[in-house]
Amino acid sequence: MAGVNAEKIKLGPCKVVFGEGSDQVEFGTTKGGVVLTYEEGSREVTMDQTGTTPLKEIITGRNASVAVPFGEYDLDKLLAVLPGSRLVVDATDPTKRKVVVNATKVIDLLKYAKKMTLIPLAEGTTPEDYITLPMAAPRANLNYTFDYDNELITNVTFKGFPNQDGDVIEFGDPDVA
Repeated sequence: MAGVNAEKIKLGPCKVVFGEGSDQVEFGTTKGGVVLTYEEGSREVTMDQTGTTPLKEIITGRNASVAVPFGEYDLDKLLAVLPGSRLVVDATDPTKRKVVVNATKVIDLLKYAKKMTLIPLAEGTTPEDYITLPMAAPRANLNYTFDYDNELITNVTFKGFPNQDGDVIEFGDPDVA
């Protein structure tokens, strides 16, 4: 096939990195695939003289989100993806811990938004293959089935918000300034 570069056809799982530095959480075990969704909203422009035939179309918004079904039941990771939750550690035995979610709080998700990067795990992956949401906030939907046929999967969707420059999604090396 002329013009086809098979090297650019990608396949396989990825790991998800949320946050940076000491605040970083890595989701490396997923079940069912990590799904990136990018959508553009638009409005068609019409005039009476052309009826319902659009004269042009204007992009009015861009939305990005990443669904991450991670398989590690880990209190620190739950704390990172449940906005407004808190970690409680037993005063006499620090190995006893729990994550508490309070229903009386109104949560501004933007306060929990951090950089989130998808890093493909395929052989030959370079930073040019990465996808980054500069500002992404987690929203979790927990539906655990406790039986022999199912793993405990925590479904989290990271919603992208524009950063201070208005950027919502980046394709390629996140270290390029």
